[in-house]
Amino acid sequence: MERSDFISLVRTPAQIAFEKYNIYASITIAQAILESGFGNFIPKDTATGRISYNLFGIKGVGPSGSVHVETKEYLQGSWVTKTQEFKAYHSFLESIEDHSQLLLHPRYQSVIQATTPYQAAQQLEQAGYATDPNYAEKLQNIIKTYNLIQYDQKKSPSENFVAAWKLEIGKRALAEGIITSPEWLHDLDKPMPVWAVLAVALRMYDKCREGKETR
Repeated sequence: MERSDFISLVRTPAQIAFEKYNIYASITIAQAILESGFGNFIPKDTATGRISYNLFGIKGVGPSGSVHVETKEYLQGSWVTKTQEFKAYHSFLESIEDHSQLLLHPRYQSVIQATTPYQAAQQLEQAGYATDPNYAEKLQNIIKTYNLIQYDQKKSPSENFVAAWKLEIGKRALAEGIITSPEWLHDLDKPMPVWAVLAVALRMYDKCREGKETR
């Protein structure tokens, strides 16, 4: 995946989190980039290959269950295989929402109260979000390199309504089987070619026909 494509995938959910929780979108995007390697190292079940959509490497059981990943660690002179359980989500949007809920913990109050994304990065490190002593610096460099601060502009109430409405339509279409991949949720603002419109129409037609045949 191209780096610009990855940023395009996560920027809208990050901006929604910024509007709802005052967590800088640039911080969310930078963390997703750092933790997932631009989407190249998202936890995937070792046995089944199932993708977790877990952008931040959060362990445990998520809204879509979990994936089990085998890792190798060098302990006491030999390699040992360990299995770790990571949260699984239905989409990147869901992953970012869960990550936002984590940052709403009182431990990270200073992150929410930060007046700049660079200050927020520093507060994340000081609150012990990661063990990397250079965590804040890495986030700050990512924000600067990819000009992520441009996504820290809050939208008008009408723009927020339209964005939420689009996502609601997308999620319902996914639940009804009209679209087949959560990644479609990140393309809601893109122009739709005629073939794609026809594909959606045919899928709806097939679902209606299946419903009639089962009566």
